[in-house]
Amino acid sequence: MRITFFDRIKALFARDEYSYWFRHLTDEEKELRRMDSWELAKVIHEANIHNRNDQKRIVAEHMLQVRLVRSQNRAIYVSIIFGLFGVVLGALLTVIIK
Repeated sequence: MRITFFDRIKALFARDEYSYWFRHLTDEEKELRRMDSWELAKVIHEANIHNRNDQKRIVAEHMLQVRLVRSQNRAIYVSIIFGLFGVVLGALLTVIIK
């Protein structure tokens, strides 16, 4: 698990440093959130092979699906912008040609 610079700064200002690091290092969901797609796929594969820790597998699959939806949303937003630009350009060309 990687400890970011921001987490270290937050630990400096925590009231109880021991409880902060305990919560930080034991939060599996936070650890899964920081993993990249390949590491999440590895967690899912290990859970499927060993037939245990289904909760971690379900959370990892959910996080992969959320990342997929975000990337698809970006593509949709770009296509909407280009579509609107095309409509405006088409209307402008129609006015100019007549």
